[in-house]
Amino acid sequence: MKNSIITILLCLSFPALSLAQATSPHSTPESRQKSKDRSDYSLFRRQITALKEFSEERKKIPLLKKDNKEIIKVYVTMDSTETDDTTKNKFLQGFITQQIGENTANAYELTFDRTTRKITTIKRTGESTEPEPAEVKEKPAPKKGTEVKKPAPKKKKDGDEDDEEEEEEKLSKEKDE
Repeated sequence: MKNSIITILLCLSFPALSLAQATSPHSTPESRQKSKDRSDYSLFRRQITALKEFSEERKKIPLLKKDNKEIIKVYVTMDSTETDDTTKNKFLQGFITQQIGENTANAYELTFDRTTRKITTIKRTGESTEPEPAEVKEKPAPKKGTEVKKPAPKKKKDGDEDDEEEEEEKLSKEKDE
């Protein structure tokens, strides 16, 4: 009795499953294209975040925080507006964006080729803010009357220490003259 009820329920569930698949949102060509576009956008975003340019911009954040009291962010921006149907299917436009407070600037402009599914071009825009370099402390120049000590040369393992000492004495005499 139990087996027959289970079999009847299974037989009734198969038509319901096939009906659910027929009304899937991926059944229309437009919905398939939207799904493909979303996967391209996510792939493009992952490739941008893996770039060394993106990590270099992120490394600048602590230096910029010293100069500015505002919130600083570096993130990926993607241009999803397509004006031409021929380029819509071929390329995506993206940017590495730097935001300092309310000021936003694009540091890099990137192009993604949808056919090869790779980033093709990376251009620096020059709009972003660069951190100010730290002041380099200069060492005072040695006085004319004092001699500058040079480190002693490393000894060789050959055992020709006498020859080395003679060469050092000759070099020091030539410098004195």
